Amino acid sequence: MVLHPAGWRRLVLGSPVQKATPSPFPGEAGASEADVARIEPGVEMNGRLVVEQSLCIEGEFRGELESASSVFVSETGAVEAPIRARTVEIRGAVVGDVVASREVVIHATGRLHGDVETPSLVVVRGATFNGRTRMYRPERSVQASALPDRHSVASLLESQA
Repeated sequence: MVLHPAGWRRLVLGSPVQKATPSPFPGEAGASEADVARIEPGVEMNGRLVVEQSLCIEGEFRGELESASSVFVSETGAVEAPIRARTVEIRGAVVGDVVASREVVIHATGRLHGDVETPSLVVVRGATFNGRTRMYRPERSVQASALPDRHSVASLLESQA
């Protein structure tokens, strides 16, 4: 049996049976291949997509993306949308802001043009990242309204002097 990249199997008489190769994207711990939603190569989608499970984009997507789990953009994937997810891994092209509650990883083949908000950002050598970064501690995300204004900070510093 011969495996093709898209997961199709062609039966060839006399050839040994091969197991399917795992996806190049690690899912959440304990997640199976069936738990990952996919936008296959050659597919173009537009609109707002909200999913609970992990999402692997191998085609093209424009609009808004939101996942309660992970978003993986493959080398063939292209996204023109803001992304909100737990983790985001980019191996293809993304144009849009990325908000991840756990981590954003831009691999060597990845290109990101947009702002990032996350507690952990990894940019591998060779990757392209054009945008601004806002990082925070994962255990306590600070809201803009909770930030002290500059006058209260100045008075606090004066009182300590």
